Amino acid sequence: MPPCIRLRNGEVFALLLLFAAAGTSPAGAPRVTLPKAAGACSAVTTLDVERALRRSVGRGQEETHAAESVCDYRAGTGLVSVTIQHLRQKLDLAAEIASLTRNIEGATVRMAEGLGATAFYLDIEGAGTQLHVVRDDGEYVMLSVLGFGDAAQVSPAAERLVRIALGRL
Repeated sequence: MPPCIRLRNGEVFALLLLFAAAGTSPAGAPRVTLPKAAGACSAVTTLDVERALRRSVGRGQEETHAAESVCDYRAGTGLVSVTIQHLRQKLDLAAEIASLTRNIEGATVRMAEGLGATAFYLDIEGAGTQLHVVRDDGEYVMLSVLGFGDAAQVSPAAERLVRIALGRL
């Protein structure tokens, strides 16, 4: 028989959080759900950006207005910007894409697969890329990685960061 371990309440809570993070729970223990991201800077953190880009960035600067939150991370002339918005009406995606490519010189669009939603990259010549994701529940995430290399170089980081944000929303 295993030895009995006595835990204080705080230790039990910490142990339950550890099991929740591991995706398991001890027999009879309540399932713990972690809180959803409150804004763009909590959906994608400084550490997330640094890991994805493999370089240091400044602390996120967040602005929140009504149903939109934007967080910007800077490093030199580079910018990672996370925008999270709850859309009140369905987008005319074709019109939005046409508007973006018309208004941003040298921009091209390619669809993104495997994000479980409507998603596309807006590659901006000589600057980087934006990954736009529109979920069926009206959540819209745009992640811009600009000034860190061309679209081919930064697209994997953009996808990784969008996946993190979607997991926290």
